[in-house]
Amino acid sequence: MRRRIRMAGAHSLADYELLEVLLFAAVPRRDTKPQAKALLAHFGSLEAVLDAPPAALRAAGLGPRGVAVLFCPARVASRLSHADPRGQVIVTDVAALLAHCDGAPCPDRDGVRVFYLDSARHMLADEMVPAGPAAEMCRTVLARALELHAVSLIAVRDMGAQPPPAQGCVGDLRFLRMLHAHARLLGLALQDCLVRGGGTTVSMRAVITA
Repeated sequence: MRRRIRMAGAHSLADYELLEVLLFAAVPRRDTKPQAKALLAHFGSLEAVLDAPPAALRAAGLGPRGVAVLFCPARVASRLSHADPRGQVIVTDVAALLAHCDGAPCPDRDGVRVFYLDSARHMLADEMVPAGPAAEMCRTVLARALELHAVSLIAVRDMGAQPPPAQGCVGDLRFLRMLHAHARLLGLALQDCLVRGGGTTVSMRAVITA
């Protein structure tokens, strides 16, 4: 199949064959056709498979390497269709941040979206932190902030069509309070956490810093 791609292009392969090629990177030296066909049957189309969040891929039977491989193509395509925001987007206020979120939506809501800013409020990165233990999420964010030389952070929790819960009832509250406290120790500021859903946006800053 790789020879066919080189000779005739990827359009010469069926959808399940393209999935086979991708899965082979995760499980080499094994026939990946049955798993490719099972994923297509489960999700309904190649597009749905490649758009599926990690939790859905794991539920469909993929291991960590398979999830990592299939999660990448849609993210790469999204990056190609949207300019790299680093150093280009200036977060002047909440409205500017929400406009960016609407213009570059994140397909995976299973976690918290974190924006890393420099001293001039330029966006250094816009990344999703997968849901998990609060301490692990906190370490991930702070390590990334130090890597980027960020000075402040803004977190956004997208609830989709569901309206934001009452303040104090957000499931990520322990993580956010931990992030606020530990960021201060490193000279970083967690400016706010916005919870979006059902056309409403709520700031959790007062709850986090209480």
